[in-house]
Amino acid sequence: MSRDLFRQAAKERQTLFNAWLMLNNPLALELAGEAGWDCVTLDQQHGAGGNETLLACLTAAKAAGLPAIVRVANNDPGLVGRALDAGAQGIMCPLINNVEEAEAFVRAVKYPPRGLRSWGPYRAKIGYSGDYFTEANDFTIACPQVETKGALDQLDEILSLEGVDMVCFGPNDLSVALTGRLDIWAKEVQEAMTEVLKKAREKSVMTLIFCNDADFAKPRIEEGWDIVAVGTDAGWLSSAAEATRAAVSPGS
Repeated sequence: MSRDLFRQAAKERQTLFNAWLMLNNPLALELAGEAGWDCVTLDQQHGAGGNETLLACLTAAKAAGLPAIVRVANNDPGLVGRALDAGAQGIMCPLINNVEEAEAFVRAVKYPPRGLRSWGPYRAKIGYSGDYFTEANDFTIACPQVETKGALDQLDEILSLEGVDMVCFGPNDLSVALTGRLDIWAKEVQEAMTEVLKKAREKSVMTLIFCNDADFAKPRIEEGWDIVAVGTDAGWLSSAAEATRAAVSPGS
């Protein structure tokens, strides 16, 4: 089997830093790798580009040595299979509402007998050191998001599913679902975050959390989340552009 940084780091209790890309530009991805990020998420739910962009970014990710997770637009087996065949190791699925939806998602990620993934890893098997078919179910990562009240209510059942390898805690959407407002520091979100981390550890499920900024990320690192994303490439560019422009403004 090829090196599995995600599972290796989780076993060693080493936090990985995840570059969350919405612009989905191959050069930006390589720059993130050069800057020291450990892995990437390519966002095809709220990010730019289609399949050709995805393929280019996954090619760049392999060149940069960054294992990649793809967040698909929705719980669609065709989108899941396409991203896996193109070389994604992990698939993240947004807006999971119940255990039935989580089960359908896992089945899309895994080959038979566990799942229904169709054979055709035209790029995923390039450079793979081993028998991709027999090892893929243990190498690929099914990562449902916990960002709805339904997923939180059925958290135990979802985490108990065979093939749920990782969960992603989405504080923004969950804050809206629980409080009706966008507030990731809300008490309800903090309590849910603690519960998800605790129960995922009990089930030996890897954990990923999206953090809007460094202030939210630092406590999560101390808590021991396996993978921490801090902002997005779009946010980084916007902040740097604003700061640079401000630095050369008259009177600055």
